[in-house]
Amino acid sequence: MRTRSVLALAAGAAFLIVPWLLPPFYVGILAFAGVYALAAIGLVLLLQAGQVSLGQAAFMGLGGYLSGLLARNYGIDSVLTLMLAIAATAIVSAAIGLITLKLRGHYLPLATLAIGIAASGIFTAWHDVTGGASGVDKIPALGLLGYVVSSDQVYTQLIWILVLLAVCGVNRLRVSRIGRAIASLESHDGMARSFGVDTTVLRVKVFVFSAVLAALAGGLYVHLLRFISPSPFGLPTSFKLLIMSVVGGPISAAGAVLGALTLESLQWALQDILARYGASGNLEVIVFGVLLVVMLLKFPHGLWPAVERRLPKAAARSRHGAPLPSRPPEAAASEVLLDLKNIGIRFGGLQALADVDMVLRRGELVGLIGPNGAGKTTLFSIISGLQRQTSGSVALFGRPLPRSHRIASRGMARTFQHVQLVPDMSVIENVALGAYWRTGAGFLRGLLALDRDENQRTLASAHAALTRLGLAAEADLPAGSLPLGKQRIVEIARALVADPQILLLDEPAAGLRFSEKLMLVKILRQLQAEQVTILLVEHDMELVMGCVERLVVLDRGRIIAQGVPQDVQMNPAVVAAYLGGSRDKAA
Repeated sequence: MRTRSVLALAAGAAFLIVPWLLPPFYVGILAFAGVYALAAIGLVLLLQAGQVSLGQAAFMGLGGYLSGLLARNYGIDSVLTLMLAIAATAIVSAAIGLITLKLRGHYLPLATLAIGIAASGIFTAWHDVTGGASGVDKIPALGLLGYVVSSDQVYTQLIWILVLLAVCGVNRLRVSRIGRAIASLESHDGMARSFGVDTTVLRVKVFVFSAVLAALAGGLYVHLLRFISPSPFGLPTSFKLLIMSVVGGPISAAGAVLGALTLESLQWALQDILARYGASGNLEVIVFGVLLVVMLLKFPHGLWPAVERRLPKAAARSRHGAPLPSRPPEAAASEVLLDLKNIGIRFGGLQALADVDMVLRRGELVGLIGPNGAGKTTLFSIISGLQRQTSGSVALFGRPLPRSHRIASRGMARTFQHVQLVPDMSVIENVALGAYWRTGAGFLRGLLALDRDENQRTLASAHAALTRLGLAAEADLPAGSLPLGKQRIVEIARALVADPQILLLDEPAAGLRFSEKLMLVKILRQLQAEQVTILLVEHDMELVMGCVERLVVLDRGRIIAQGVPQDVQMNPAVVAAYLGGSRDKAA
């Protein structure tokens, strides 16, 4: 067994043994820390997806009130009411997520803040049901079929078993197909969609999972105290959970546990110290605020990375074995794969593209060139579905262009003008994201590690692509640590793992050394021999002229020339576009 696994088992065993060794007061603190850790783990996953929620306490309250009141008022076993409360919270959070997750930037935290305020108001105002601010007592202890968890030590053990399972599940999810997609959501939504990720649905799933963990935590909290009131589920708790996630480190679920233990211990210690000196009020909140500012300035990734550096390095997962199956080879040369007719797009008063007609046939290597600002990248975005044209039509394999996250499955992949890699993820994991559409393991399979075979085959395909491009030695390095030229090669490898029939390359040679450019040309010719259609945007004219068989020139949003490179190179309109002069006269 690996050293890291042994340490994890030892830590887990310690959490189960410690409740029997501590005085009752400290057992209670450990139980509360476990409840908050459970809710914070869901928030950590949200943060990894680039979402900030200030409504976690509202979902804790929803789970707590539903479970506690159903068990108290209807005599249903509390384990069953807890499950019902979790299911109800999942439905409510899915509806909320579909609305709020369309928001970006600071609007999403504000929306979840509003949800938290509304929930707290409902818990307080609905006096006949919730008991109002005074709360409701005589909540049954957690139990099922006559067995009741009456021992605080056993209850604390149960809480920490659930916490440890959540940590294992979320950490396993992080290195799965879904986890790679989640990591890309924060900064690279368009890139994720280009490789088959339905980012809207995935964001809702993450939001629902986070709410489910919060509801579970809220239910455990209520059945631990056997009393329920609105105060534990107000905005201060949401901020407290956010501070726990940031202090512990949002890069790992274990960071949420570390943050919960740190803040819960600090809170009780401060209350004790302040009481000795006669101080009153929630002064520990001020300390938490100062702590959060210090952590953001000095330790932006939280405390967990410092712990991680002292742990044995995780063993690389196997990437040997059979890769994912490829598309069957196509024999129909000259078949039209992509057909653009009268493409135009306007941004306010700016006509970025106008009357663009272009056809790509199977096995072609076509260059798309033009001065800066000619509209090349905009045209790429339209072809890949990330932007919609205001006029004209795009046909892919004879059918209308589908939504952006379905284009990869139809046979088209791309790179980007500005590199879009997840910097903290390894090179091989970034490349493996390109195979998203070729695999099918979902959220639950990733959590429960039921996708091992598929994941291994995905990594085998990614390793094969890196080997083909000469980057196998860098497979386990963080992608952000590579120089720009190699990052562009990683993007090409990611596109190749998507097994495309059409490959869109947006300035792939930018930042490459001469030897790397030679390798790029070699790869392009190999792909062309494999009947892959390539559309290349590039400013290195020597490279373009030396490898493409047809050239299309854009200037000010319009095609001014197309044909074989030698003819286009001598076209007066092209010369005028690149060297200046009267373009209109040349045209």
